[in-house]
Amino acid sequence: MTTKTAIVIGGGIAGCCTAYALAQRGINVTLIDQHENIGLEASGNPCAMLYPRVSGNDALSTFALAAFLYSLDFYQSLPLPAAAFNACGMLQTGYNAREFARISKVAVILRENSALNIAAKLVNPIEASQIAGVSINHSALYFPQAGWVKPSVLLARLTQHPQISVLTSCRITALSNTGTLWQATDMQQNTHAADIVVIASANDAKHLPQCQHTSTQPVRGQITLLAASENSRALNTILCSDGYFSPPVDGAHSLGATFEAGQSDLSIRQADHQKNLDALNTLSSILLDDLESRILAGRASLRCVSADYFPILGQLIDANTVSQRPPRPNADRSSLPWLDGLYINTGHGSKGFTSAPWCAELLAQTICGETPNVNDALLGAMNPNRFLLKKLGLKRLAKMA
Repeated sequence: MTTKTAIVIGGGIAGCCTAYALAQRGINVTLIDQHENIGLEASGNPCAMLYPRVSGNDALSTFALAAFLYSLDFYQSLPLPAAAFNACGMLQTGYNAREFARISKVAVILRENSALNIAAKLVNPIEASQIAGVSINHSALYFPQAGWVKPSVLLARLTQHPQISVLTSCRITALSNTGTLWQATDMQQNTHAADIVVIASANDAKHLPQCQHTSTQPVRGQITLLAASENSRALNTILCSDGYFSPPVDGAHSLGATFEAGQSDLSIRQADHQKNLDALNTLSSILLDDLESRILAGRASLRCVSADYFPILGQLIDANTVSQRPPRPNADRSSLPWLDGLYINTGHGSKGFTSAPWCAELLAQTICGETPNVNDALLGAMNPNRFLLKKLGLKRLAKMA
């Protein structure tokens, strides 16, 4: 079947990128969000950082680097105004012995694998300070290609596509298949129909029965906004330790973010402001002294994080059917009870603005019968059904895209 229409549920970065990738292929997309505007949950921070978190030569690091390179090219292609996107670079500091060992290892891996096309180098504290424009306490791994983006401007740009219609204040509570179309039913019992549906509603996806096997959890994160001082305005790059500290954007630095699983309270906590300030101290004690009394505001949101930190991406299976009648371990992938036309793109955690553009493109390629530009092992690592299949002892199928 040729896909002509699509419903994308969720107006955060994953949903907007997915809608855009499908619309670019001539598909008419209805983007549905439960709030009065798009980008009001985890994608609603005033500034989003674009950099890879790399641990070593493993699959998650390979994914992070590939997604990072794609997202940079993607944002530059839109294009975005200079006030909304800046590839200013990032210094990832070795703020303790463990972190210094990690960034040193990563520097070697990147240097020895020139095919990755990642321009990164290890710099000492003096060099880091010269790059940053402010005093830095530690050696750092410098990523000159990293940057930041304004989510509100980006999401508006993505959805201003002639083949995307945005429907807000609409919460989808049920999905069903008529045999030819998918129907999404909202709280007012209105139905919205399309050839395919992509669920990109982060933590809210678990309210739909078709997604309850995907093994994600909400993780609370709070950022701290600090009014820039005369000295801190000299900062040229993103600084990163446990969290991140942005250059001044519209006169304020973004500092964060805390990471607390099992928390749903979104009220702003002074204790979390202090955690963020403590992280700033590991970056630059001079910046802390200058800014700790200049807190403007805070913002808390719930990220959607998978159990293994890979995104949840691809076509969904009928979890009830496969649980009641599990296939043989050596069964063919095609024998699984696939839900034709039902897909998911979620679980991006705190790196959605780096990972979601690439994942949206990979998903659109899959939906449209194109060959995804990624190896099968990495695509299989994002299999949205992997946790259920592993639980059933079907490890081989769990690793297949």
